[in-house]
Amino acid sequence: VMASSKILGKPYSKEDLPAGRYEERSEEFSCPSMKNKIIIFGAMFGAGISFLVFLVIFFRQAVAQPPLPRLGHVADFQLLDTRGKEFGLKDLKGKVWVADFIFTTCGSICPLMTKNMAALQRSYHLVDDAAFVSISVNQEYDSPEILAQFAKQFAADTNQWHFLTGPREAITNLAVKSFKVGSVEEPIFHSAHFVLVDRQGSIRGYYEGTQTSDIEKIFKGIAQLLRER
Repeated sequence: VMASSKILGKPYSKEDLPAGRYEERSEEFSCPSMKNKIIIFGAMFGAGISFLVFLVIFFRQAVAQPPLPRLGHVADFQLLDTRGKEFGLKDLKGKVWVADFIFTTCGSICPLMTKNMAALQRSYHLVDDAAFVSISVNQEYDSPEILAQFAKQFAADTNQWHFLTGPREAITNLAVKSFKVGSVEEPIFHSAHFVLVDRQGSIRGYYEGTQTSDIEKIFKGIAQLLRER
């Protein structure tokens, strides 16, 4: 008992332990901690390398694809954004962008299209040369204020993803004559197209905004156009 009380309350030393046990006890306390750090560091390093390899392969594949066709040119336009400020083609100059036509009270395809557009924006949120444009076809209801509220529902960064409204005639002409979706007799209230546009304002592809396979294609198309100069 006296021997036990002598060492009670003070740290172990080599003299307090039987011969040969000091080294074992030291390993018991130190080795697991060091091993865990090595394992964690190795896992993080491996994950970082894997991500870099993925990016290199992905962008090489995008560049290796044949050039996307030029299917027309977007004419100049002037609409209003969520801040009530004029927004036009000049504000997209030098950017690769994706456009669609929606309205905030749509209960069919528009919510899914907007959800998919949100996914694209999240993927390219850190790329300054990528932009996204959603144009309302219900101008009587979708004011800049309503569009701002709608944008918040999808956590949209309106510095990169622009929600636009304006006169019905201007938007109908933009849809029919520039983007070539819908018709004058039956405007594009239910068009599910995402339209991919390059830095020069040329249309480079049409994609179904409700189809996962097409969202993957337009994701790669954006990357491909970003490499074009």
